[in-house]
Amino acid sequence: MTNHGFVDGNKRSAVYLVELLAVRSGYRLVVEDLALADVVIAVARGDFGYEQLTAWFKERLKPAAS
Repeated sequence: MTNHGFVDGNKRSAVYLVELLAVRSGYRLVVEDLALADVVIAVARGDFGYEQLTAWFKERLKPAAS
């Protein structure tokens, strides 16, 4: 069983917060929308584990241009 903060919109909220945290930390997430959607759905299904997600982000988080 999983806990959800909202009745609907949990995945959208997660994506927004990840992008906000990245920007506030001086990074940008470099990924196509469809690829991001695929990862979010895989995480929600439990098909994408913590280590996989960490590696995925390490490949796609780039320092923001100054």
